[in-house]
Amino acid sequence: MNEMLSTTGKTPVLEAWLAYGPRCVGLLYTALMRRRFRRWGKGSRVSPPLRVSCPWAIDIGEDVAIDEHCVLNVKDFRTDGRASLMIGDGTRIGRFVHINAWYDVVIESQVLITHRVILGDETHNFGNPDRSILAQGGAFGGAVLLRSGCWIGTGAAILPGVVVGKNSVVGANAVVTHDVPDCAVVAGVPARVIRRSFCQ
Repeated sequence: MNEMLSTTGKTPVLEAWLAYGPRCVGLLYTALMRRRFRRWGKGSRVSPPLRVSCPWAIDIGEDVAIDEHCVLNVKDFRTDGRASLMIGDGTRIGRFVHINAWYDVVIESQVLITHRVILGDETHNFGNPDRSILAQGGAFGGAVLLRSGCWIGTGAAILPGVVVGKNSVVGANAVVTHDVPDCAVVAGVPARVIRRSFCQ
């Protein structure tokens, strides 16, 4: 006997799966992944798939959410016992975010990183004109710090050596090459301040 259809045209079982199935898969995936990390805070979760290297060099705070198709490209080059990538409490990371942390990327608490953002402390060597850039390899380009409460818009790029200030906003598709002040809005390529001290 066919199950009755709801007003959406779907069976109750299908509706229940659509509502709760992905969450159940995410909880199971999180349970499997969390043991690999250096630290995994209470209530944090990740949606599959996640591509991660050197998870033992990553600290995840409490109540962090990492959406699907993210890449955490981390190296374990530090010798001081600190994690190469630190993600603070309550941070949200959207889909298709790519983070390169060779040595020093810190994302403080309550940071909002929306979809398709790329950020990191790594750069490519290109000083030898007789070799391809690919063959010259990568190098540490400078620490990256996203301070508490900042918002990184869709498609933005945060380059090595940049500090994004507390409660600041990086506009969609901006390329951030210099530090962003606290409570500022930046936009453009390269990103420039278009509004200051809006939160004071």
